[in-house]
Amino acid sequence: MKILILYTYNKGLLSEFFQELSEKLYSDGFDVDNFYLKNKSVFFTQNGVSIYGEKRRGFFSNYKAIYKVIKHSQPDVVISNFSYINPAVLFGKLLGVKRNIAWFHTAFGHTKPNLLKVWNKTVYLNMADVVLANSKSLQHEMHSVYKVSKEKIKRVPFWTNIVNYQNDTHALPIERSGDIINIGCPGRLVADKNHSLVIRAMHQLKQSREQLFHLYIAGSGIYEHQLQQLVKKLNLEQDVTFLGLLDVSAMTEFYKTMDVVVLPSLHEAFGLVFIETIALGTPVLVSNAFGALSFIDVEKFPLEDFCFNPESIQELINKLSLFIETKGLKSQYFKFMYEQTFEKEHIYNQIKSIILDQNGTT
Repeated sequence: MKILILYTYNKGLLSEFFQELSEKLYSDGFDVDNFYLKNKSVFFTQNGVSIYGEKRRGFFSNYKAIYKVIKHSQPDVVISNFSYINPAVLFGKLLGVKRNIAWFHTAFGHTKPNLLKVWNKTVYLNMADVVLANSKSLQHEMHSVYKVSKEKIKRVPFWTNIVNYQNDTHALPIERSGDIINIGCPGRLVADKNHSLVIRAMHQLKQSREQLFHLYIAGSGIYEHQLQQLVKKLNLEQDVTFLGLLDVSAMTEFYKTMDVVVLPSLHEAFGLVFIETIALGTPVLVSNAFGALSFIDVEKFPLEDFCFNPESIQELINKLSLFIETKGLKSQYFKFMYEQTFEKEHIYNQIKSIILDQNGTT
Protein backbone atom coordinates (compact mmCIF):
# COMPACT_ATOMS: atom_id res chain seq x y z
CA MET A 1 0.00 0.00 0.00
CA LYS A 2 1.24 3.47 -0.94
CA ILE A 3 0.69 6.35 1.52
CA LEU A 4 1.31 10.05 0.86
CA ILE A 5 1.46 12.38 3.87
CA LEU A 6 1.38 16.16 3.38
CA TYR A 7 2.56 18.31 6.30
CA THR A 8 4.98 21.14 7.11
CA TYR A 9 8.48 19.71 7.33
CA ASN A 10 10.64 21.59 9.86
CA LYS A 11 12.53 21.13 13.13
CA GLY A 12 9.41 21.31 15.31
CA LEU A 13 8.03 18.44 17.36
CA LEU A 14 4.76 18.29 15.39
CA SER A 15 6.77 17.83 12.20
CA GLU A 16 8.81 15.14 13.94
CA PHE A 17 5.58 13.36 14.88
CA PHE A 18 4.62 13.03 11.19
CA GLN A 19 8.16 12.05 10.25
CA GLU A 20 8.22 9.28 12.82
CA LEU A 21 4.71 8.16 11.87
CA SER A 22 5.91 7.90 8.25
CA GLU A 23 8.98 5.91 9.24
CA LYS A 24 6.97 3.52 11.44
CA LEU A 25 4.57 2.93 8.54
CA TYR A 26 7.54 2.23 6.26
CA SER A 27 8.94 -0.24 8.83
CA ASP A 28 5.57 -2.01 8.77
CA GLY A 29 5.86 -2.59 5.04
CA PHE A 30 4.06 0.45 3.60
CA ASP A 31 5.49 2.54 0.76
CA VAL A 32 5.49 6.10 2.14
CA ASP A 33 6.00 9.50 0.53
CA ASN A 34 6.02 12.89 2.28
CA PHE A 35 5.36 16.26 0.69
CA TYR A 36 5.69 19.83 1.89
CA LEU A 37 5.84 23.40 0.60
CA LYS A 38 8.64 25.62 1.82
CA ASN A 39 11.46 27.83 0.53
CA LYS A 40 13.00 25.56 -2.12
CA SER A 41 12.48 22.43 -4.20
CA VAL A 42 14.24 19.33 -2.83
CA PHE A 43 14.03 15.57 -2.85
CA PHE A 44 15.66 13.19 -0.39
CA THR A 45 15.09 9.88 1.35
CA GLN A 46 14.94 9.66 5.13
CA ASN A 47 14.89 6.21 6.78
CA GLY A 48 13.11 4.73 3.79
CA VAL A 49 10.61 7.55 3.33
CA SER A 50 10.71 9.59 0.08
CA ILE A 51 10.39 13.29 0.89
CA TYR A 52 9.42 15.82 -1.77
CA GLY A 53 9.67 19.54 -1.11
CA GLU A 54 8.43 22.25 -3.47
CA LYS A 55 8.98 25.98 -3.31
CA ARG A 56 6.00 27.78 -1.81
CA ARG A 57 4.58 30.28 -4.29
CA GLY A 58 1.12 31.65 -4.97
CA PHE A 59 -2.22 29.92 -4.50
CA PHE A 60 -2.49 28.34 -7.97
CA SER A 61 1.18 27.28 -8.09
CA ASN A 62 0.88 25.60 -4.69
CA TYR A 63 -2.27 23.75 -5.76
CA LYS A 64 -0.55 22.68 -8.97
CA ALA A 65 2.42 21.33 -7.01
CA ILE A 66 0.11 19.27 -4.79
CA TYR A 67 -1.76 17.95 -7.84
CA LYS A 68 1.53 16.92 -9.43
CA VAL A 69 2.84 15.09 -6.36
CA ILE A 70 -0.40 13.12 -5.95
CA LYS A 71 -0.35 12.20 -9.64
CA HIS A 72 3.34 11.22 -9.44
CA SER A 73 3.06 9.30 -6.16
CA GLN A 74 -0.16 7.46 -7.12
CA PRO A 75 -0.99 6.74 -3.46
CA ASP A 76 -3.74 4.50 -2.14
CA VAL A 77 -4.06 6.76 0.91
CA VAL A 78 -3.47 10.51 1.31
CA ILE A 79 -3.15 12.11 4.75
CA SER A 80 -3.12 15.92 4.94
CA ASN A 81 -3.34 18.66 7.56
CA PHE A 82 -3.62 22.46 7.87
CA SER A 83 -3.55 24.27 4.49
CA TYR A 84 -2.83 21.02 2.64
CA ILE A 85 -6.29 19.60 3.33
CA ASN A 86 -8.30 21.38 0.61
CA PRO A 87 -6.06 20.64 -2.39
CA ALA A 88 -5.18 17.15 -1.14
CA VAL A 89 -8.83 16.19 -0.77
CA LEU A 90 -9.84 17.80 -4.07
CA PHE A 91 -7.09 16.29 -6.20
CA GLY A 92 -7.24 13.00 -4.34
CA LYS A 93 -10.84 12.69 -5.49
CA LEU A 94 -10.02 13.72 -9.05
CA LEU A 95 -7.09 11.30 -9.29
CA GLY A 96 -8.89 8.33 -7.79
CA VAL A 97 -7.19 8.04 -4.38
CA LYS A 98 -8.93 5.23 -2.51
CA ARG A 99 -8.79 6.74 0.99
CA ASN A 100 -8.40 10.44 1.70
CA ILE A 101 -7.78 11.38 5.34
CA ALA A 102 -7.97 15.00 6.55
CA TRP A 103 -6.21 15.54 9.88
CA PHE A 104 -7.83 18.62 11.36
CA HIS A 105 -6.40 20.04 14.60
CA THR A 106 -7.35 23.71 14.87
CA ALA A 107 -10.17 24.70 17.22
CA PHE A 108 -12.97 26.88 15.86
CA GLY A 109 -12.78 29.13 18.92
CA HIS A 110 -9.08 29.74 18.35
CA THR A 111 -9.23 30.83 14.70
CA LYS A 112 -12.78 32.27 14.67
CA PRO A 113 -13.24 31.81 10.89
CA ASN A 114 -15.86 33.83 9.02
CA LEU A 115 -18.89 32.21 7.38
CA LEU A 116 -17.21 31.93 3.98
CA LYS A 117 -14.22 30.09 5.47
CA VAL A 118 -16.53 27.80 7.41
CA TRP A 119 -18.50 27.00 4.25
CA ASN A 120 -15.28 26.42 2.29
CA LYS A 121 -13.84 24.07 4.91
CA THR A 122 -17.20 22.32 5.20
CA VAL A 123 -17.13 21.45 1.50
CA TYR A 124 -13.64 19.97 1.58
CA LEU A 125 -13.93 18.13 4.90
CA ASN A 126 -17.07 16.43 3.67
CA MET A 127 -15.23 15.28 0.54
CA ALA A 128 -12.72 13.40 2.72
CA ASP A 129 -13.25 9.73 3.53
CA VAL A 130 -12.07 10.22 7.13
CA VAL A 131 -11.57 13.28 9.31
CA LEU A 132 -9.14 12.86 12.19
CA ALA A 133 -9.65 15.07 15.25
CA ASN A 134 -7.42 15.37 18.31
CA SER A 135 -10.04 15.82 21.03
CA LYS A 136 -13.70 15.31 21.89
CA SER A 137 -14.36 19.04 21.53
CA LEU A 138 -12.83 19.12 18.05
CA GLN A 139 -14.68 15.96 17.15
CA HIS A 140 -17.89 17.72 18.16
CA GLU A 141 -16.95 20.81 16.10
CA MET A 142 -16.37 18.69 13.01
CA HIS A 143 -19.97 17.54 13.23
CA SER A 144 -21.76 20.62 14.59
CA VAL A 145 -19.83 23.38 12.74
CA TYR A 146 -18.54 21.65 9.59
CA LYS A 147 -21.40 19.12 9.23
CA VAL A 148 -19.13 16.09 8.90
CA SER A 149 -21.04 12.89 9.62
CA LYS A 150 -20.16 11.28 12.95
CA GLU A 151 -19.25 8.04 11.19
CA LYS A 152 -16.43 9.79 9.30
CA ILE A 153 -14.79 11.34 12.37
CA LYS A 154 -12.08 9.46 14.26
CA ARG A 155 -10.33 10.74 17.37
CA VAL A 156 -6.65 10.10 18.07
CA PRO A 157 -4.04 12.03 20.05
CA PHE A 158 -0.42 12.87 19.26
CA TRP A 159 2.66 11.57 21.03
CA THR A 160 5.83 13.60 21.63
CA ASN A 161 9.54 12.83 21.40
CA ILE A 162 10.71 15.70 23.55
CA VAL A 163 12.33 13.25 25.98
CA ASN A 164 14.89 12.49 23.24
CA TYR A 165 16.23 16.05 23.41
CA GLN A 166 18.80 16.95 26.02
CA ASN A 167 20.22 20.36 26.83
CA ASP A 168 22.87 20.44 29.54
CA THR A 169 24.35 23.79 28.54
CA HIS A 170 22.25 25.79 31.04
CA ALA A 171 22.19 28.60 28.49
CA LEU A 172 18.88 30.07 29.63
CA PRO A 173 18.89 32.91 32.18
CA ILE A 174 16.91 30.92 34.74
CA GLU A 175 17.57 31.07 38.47
CA ARG A 176 18.29 27.60 39.82
CA SER A 177 18.25 28.37 43.52
CA GLY A 178 16.14 26.14 45.72
CA ASP A 179 14.91 29.25 47.48
CA ILE A 180 12.94 30.44 44.43
CA ILE A 181 9.90 28.73 42.92
CA ASN A 182 10.19 28.84 39.13
CA ILE A 183 6.87 29.17 37.30
CA GLY A 184 6.86 28.65 33.52
CA CYS A 185 4.34 29.82 30.94
CA PRO A 186 5.21 28.76 27.35
CA GLY A 187 3.32 29.47 24.13
CA ARG A 188 2.88 31.98 21.34
CA LEU A 189 2.33 35.47 22.73
CA VAL A 190 -1.18 36.08 21.42
CA ALA A 191 -4.29 37.09 23.35
CA ASP A 192 -5.90 33.65 23.11
CA LYS A 193 -3.00 32.05 25.01
CA ASN A 194 -4.08 34.10 28.03
CA HIS A 195 -0.62 34.83 29.52
CA SER A 196 -2.07 37.94 31.16
CA LEU A 197 -4.05 35.75 33.57
CA VAL A 198 -0.82 34.27 34.94
CA ILE A 199 0.84 37.68 35.25
CA ARG A 200 -2.13 39.07 37.16
CA ALA A 201 -2.21 35.97 39.38
CA MET A 202 1.49 36.52 40.13
CA HIS A 203 0.74 40.08 41.18
CA GLN A 204 -1.97 39.02 43.62
CA LEU A 205 0.10 36.18 45.03
CA LYS A 206 3.01 38.50 45.78
CA GLN A 207 0.77 40.60 47.99
CA SER A 208 0.22 37.72 50.41
CA ARG A 209 3.27 35.44 50.08
CA GLU A 210 6.77 35.76 51.52
CA GLN A 211 8.03 32.83 49.44
CA LEU A 212 10.10 33.97 46.45
CA PHE A 213 8.84 32.93 43.02
CA HIS A 214 9.63 33.99 39.46
CA LEU A 215 7.66 33.73 36.23
CA TYR A 216 9.43 32.76 32.99
CA ILE A 217 7.52 33.28 29.73
CA ALA A 218 8.82 31.32 26.71
CA GLY A 219 7.57 32.35 23.28
CA SER A 220 7.12 35.28 20.93
CA GLY A 221 4.22 36.96 19.20
CA ILE A 222 2.21 40.08 18.53
CA TYR A 223 1.00 40.35 22.13
CA GLU A 224 4.49 40.61 23.64
CA HIS A 225 4.48 44.39 24.02
CA GLN A 226 1.09 44.39 25.77
CA LEU A 227 2.31 41.73 28.20
CA GLN A 228 5.49 43.66 28.93
CA GLN A 229 3.40 46.76 29.60
CA LEU A 230 1.21 44.78 31.99
CA VAL A 231 4.30 43.54 33.84
CA LYS A 232 5.54 47.11 34.15
CA LYS A 233 2.15 48.41 35.30
CA LEU A 234 2.03 45.78 38.07
CA ASN A 235 5.66 46.46 39.12
CA LEU A 236 6.73 42.91 38.32
CA GLU A 237 9.82 43.70 36.23
CA GLN A 238 12.05 41.89 38.74
CA ASP A 239 9.73 38.90 38.93
CA VAL A 240 8.96 38.13 35.27
CA THR A 241 11.43 37.20 32.51
CA PHE A 242 10.59 36.99 28.82
CA LEU A 243 12.82 34.32 27.27
CA GLY A 244 11.71 34.74 23.65
CA LEU A 245 11.23 31.93 21.14
CA LEU A 246 13.11 28.77 22.15
CA ASP A 247 14.09 25.79 19.99
CA VAL A 248 13.24 22.24 21.06
CA SER A 249 16.53 21.69 22.88
CA ALA A 250 16.17 24.91 24.86
CA MET A 251 12.55 24.04 25.66
CA THR A 252 13.66 20.84 27.37
CA GLU A 253 15.90 22.94 29.62
CA PHE A 254 12.99 25.32 30.21
CA TYR A 255 10.63 22.52 31.28
CA LYS A 256 13.18 20.78 33.47
CA THR A 257 14.05 23.94 35.40
CA MET A 258 10.45 24.85 36.21
CA ASP A 259 8.84 23.85 39.50
CA VAL A 260 5.47 24.18 37.79
CA VAL A 261 4.27 25.12 34.30
CA VAL A 262 1.01 27.02 33.82
CA LEU A 263 -0.92 26.63 30.55
CA PRO A 264 -3.82 29.12 30.61
CA SER A 265 -5.10 29.06 26.99
CA LEU A 266 -8.71 29.94 26.31
CA HIS A 267 -8.88 27.46 23.39
CA GLU A 268 -6.64 24.48 22.56
CA ALA A 269 -7.83 21.85 20.10
CA PHE A 270 -5.20 19.49 21.51
CA GLY A 271 -2.27 21.23 23.21
CA LEU A 272 1.10 19.67 22.37
CA VAL A 273 2.74 21.85 25.03
CA PHE A 274 0.73 19.96 27.67
CA ILE A 275 1.96 16.52 26.66
CA GLU A 276 5.52 17.85 26.25
CA THR A 277 5.38 19.09 29.82
CA ILE A 278 4.09 15.89 31.38
CA ALA A 279 6.33 13.68 29.18
CA LEU A 280 9.29 15.29 30.96
CA GLY A 281 7.62 14.91 34.35
CA THR A 282 7.24 18.64 34.94
CA PRO A 283 4.29 19.50 37.21
CA VAL A 284 1.63 21.44 35.33
CA LEU A 285 -1.53 23.45 35.89
CA VAL A 286 -3.55 23.40 32.70
CA SER A 287 -6.63 25.20 31.41
CA ASN A 288 -9.67 22.96 31.20
CA ALA A 289 -9.99 24.10 27.56
CA PHE A 290 -7.16 21.76 26.42
CA GLY A 291 -8.41 19.04 24.08
CA ALA A 292 -5.68 16.60 25.16
CA LEU A 293 -7.42 16.27 28.52
CA SER A 294 -10.23 14.29 26.88
CA PHE A 295 -7.90 11.28 26.54
CA ILE A 296 -7.04 11.13 30.25
CA ASP A 297 -8.54 8.47 32.52
CA VAL A 298 -10.15 10.73 35.10
CA GLU A 299 -10.54 7.82 37.52
CA LYS A 300 -6.76 7.57 37.75
CA PHE A 301 -6.01 11.27 37.25
CA PRO A 302 -8.86 13.54 38.45
CA LEU A 303 -8.81 16.69 36.33
CA GLU A 304 -9.71 18.94 39.25
CA ASP A 305 -6.29 18.17 40.77
CA PHE A 306 -4.37 20.01 38.05
CA CYS A 307 -6.91 21.87 35.86
CA PHE A 308 -8.47 25.30 36.23
CA ASN A 309 -10.97 27.56 34.52
CA PRO A 310 -8.92 29.91 32.27
CA GLU A 311 -11.36 32.73 32.98
CA SER A 312 -11.03 32.45 36.77
CA ILE A 313 -8.00 34.13 38.29
CA GLN A 314 -8.98 32.96 41.77
CA GLU A 315 -9.10 29.33 40.69
CA LEU A 316 -5.58 29.63 39.27
CA ILE A 317 -4.34 31.39 42.41
CA ASN A 318 -5.72 28.62 44.62
CA LYS A 319 -4.04 25.91 42.57
CA LEU A 320 -0.78 27.82 42.16
CA SER A 321 -0.56 28.50 45.89
CA LEU A 322 -0.07 24.77 46.52
CA PHE A 323 3.07 24.73 44.39
CA ILE A 324 4.41 27.91 45.92
CA GLU A 325 3.97 26.21 49.29
CA THR A 326 5.64 23.06 47.80
CA LYS A 327 2.46 21.04 48.36
CA GLY A 328 1.60 20.46 44.68
CA LEU A 329 1.53 17.18 42.77
CA LYS A 330 4.96 15.69 42.15
CA SER A 331 6.88 14.96 38.96
CA GLN A 332 6.24 11.22 38.90
CA TYR A 333 2.46 11.75 38.93
CA PHE A 334 2.62 13.65 35.64
CA LYS A 335 5.16 11.34 34.01
CA PHE A 336 2.95 8.35 34.84
CA MET A 337 -0.04 10.23 33.37
CA TYR A 338 1.81 10.63 30.08
CA GLU A 339 2.86 6.98 29.97
CA GLN A 340 -0.68 5.81 30.68
CA THR A 341 -2.36 8.16 28.19
CA PHE A 342 -0.10 8.95 25.24
CA GLU A 343 1.88 5.74 24.76
CA LYS A 344 3.40 5.80 21.28
CA GLU A 345 2.71 2.26 20.09
CA HIS A 346 -0.92 2.38 21.15
CA ILE A 347 -1.50 5.65 19.27
CA TYR A 348 0.38 4.38 16.23
CA ASN A 349 -1.77 1.24 16.08
CA GLN A 350 -4.92 3.38 16.24
CA ILE A 351 -3.71 5.46 13.29
CA LYS A 352 -2.70 2.39 11.32
CA SER A 353 -6.12 0.81 11.82
CA ILE A 354 -7.75 3.98 10.47
CA ILE A 355 -5.45 3.95 7.43
CA LEU A 356 -6.37 0.32 6.79
CA ASP A 357 -10.10 1.12 7.26
CA GLN A 358 -10.37 -1.07 10.34
CA ASN A 359 -12.16 -0.10 13.54
CA GLY A 360 -10.40 3.07 14.69
CA THR A 361 -10.96 4.93 17.92
CA THR A 362 -14.05 7.12 17.83
